[in-house]
Amino acid sequence: MSDPRTLGPWLRRFLAEYIVTERNLARNTQKSCRDTFALLLPFLRARARKPVDRLAVRDLTARRVRQFLDHLEDDRGCSAQTRNQRLSAIRAFARFIASRDPGRIEWSGCIRAIASKKAAPKPIGWLTKSEMKELLEVPDRRTPRGRVEHAVLLFLHNTGARVSEATQLVVSDLQIGRRDGGHALVNIHGKSGKHRQCPLWPRTEAALAALVQGRAAEDAVFLSRQRRSYTRFGIYRLVERSAAGVPSLAERRITPHTIRHTSACHLLQAGIDLNTIRAWLGHASLDTTNIHAEIDLEMKAKAMALCDAAQPGSDRPWRANTGLIAFLDAL
Repeated sequence: MSDPRTLGPWLRRFLAEYIVTERNLARNTQKSCRDTFALLLPFLRARARKPVDRLAVRDLTARRVRQFLDHLEDDRGCSAQTRNQRLSAIRAFARFIASRDPGRIEWSGCIRAIASKKAAPKPIGWLTKSEMKELLEVPDRRTPRGRVEHAVLLFLHNTGARVSEATQLVVSDLQIGRRDGGHALVNIHGKSGKHRQCPLWPRTEAALAALVQGRAAEDAVFLSRQRRSYTRFGIYRLVERSAAGVPSLAERRITPHTIRHTSACHLLQAGIDLNTIRAWLGHASLDTTNIHAEIDLEMKAKAMALCDAAQPGSDRPWRANTGLIAFLDAL
């Protein structure tokens, strides 16, 4: 029987049983927690001066957690958002141990009392239509590799998909070349096991159809040079490399999530309502989608013009506006 005083068995149960089986959380949540403890354990090993396998629960003190968080920011250059994300994983672990061992409640309370650091929200970056067009033209579509890279960028822009959603895409998720004349669609597997469908532009459908021709239903849609499924890192590198080929974007940090924001902003500029955009992007809350409504200066300028008090209005009293009264009566 494993020693309940040792940190290792608790951590294995937390990552393998609690997160996946009991909570049914997303695989990415498990990976994020794993990455946190992959950084924390070597830090504790150096402070406690003992091998990782011999680290005890009591070695994980609130003081050392604070030192670890300072290490993330000062030595590793992590942002306050990353610091808070790591702290959330450690808090959840402490809460898990206390729920199984009442004798650890006080210890857990000390760790869970560590406050998150207030972090200013990062400005959301996005691309104009001309910038996005230039980005899509960077891959050389005369080569097989260029056609794959162009299809990846086009798919991200069309659907606003997350990187993990693009890497998980398989041939059977595509509904293209439908004989019933229906619109081309893609089934996207989002966070927490949620699924959504997105329509595909004709050019996206054509690009994807060329990629998956002759493939099995379970094969990945986007394959690297090694004929393996694209990884998250591979798509990040593709976007960065393509952005470096656009002079106006060379000095900016462009990521796949920038393209996701770009999709939302372009939908907003096209007059699509926020609730439809929420469903399109797979946001759990409309509050997340509302962020995009605040970053389009062109739409702000139009709204300001509509609210300009200096503009001459009608001399007719509101009672004479029969169109408005008829509208209210019809509600």
